[in-house]
Amino acid sequence: MPRATVFVDAAVRGTLPPVCVKLGTPTHDQLTIDSRISGSTGLGVAWLLVLFGPPGWLGLIVIAVMRRPSEVLTVELPFSEEAYLLHRRARRMQHAWFLVAGVLAVLALIAYREVQTGGAHAGVLLVICALGAILVGLLEWRRARSSTVGVELDASHRWVTLTRVHPAFERAVNESDAPNAYLR
Repeated sequence: MPRATVFVDAAVRGTLPPVCVKLGTPTHDQLTIDSRISGSTGLGVAWLLVLFGPPGWLGLIVIAVMRRPSEVLTVELPFSEEAYLLHRRARRMQHAWFLVAGVLAVLALIAYREVQTGGAHAGVLLVICALGAILVGLLEWRRARSSTVGVELDASHRWVTLTRVHPAFERAVNESDAPNAYLR
């Protein structure tokens, strides 16, 4: 997918060309996107401290409280209502399929207990269905991810690179009347 590099001020203030970043259609609607630009999202291998019982739990709590907060960059992007509805639909489908996978996994565990007394057909079928639902959920996760824009901040904190944008938006940024207003 094309990408566009713009001044951080233009992205934060929402003064980019009025072309939807996902569909390439003219729009005056804006979408605020919060993007984590530094810091970690989880505790990583620190979760192994859980295995050491209460002292490990205390250590995990201390690490969680003491870790550095991550920086968040908030940008205003031209995003049409249609693109937003497509993104929302993709996110809902993703959540629905992961919920179905979770329910089927629980039913498979219940069926497994029953299988120990007799036939295994129901348990195997539920496991296959749960794996299928997980696969569809992952595909929906990919679709939901592709329906939004990636935001990357360079090391100087002056430029924002927008990834997974529509070629028309990329052209609008590059062919702007005031080229220095948006890009390098």
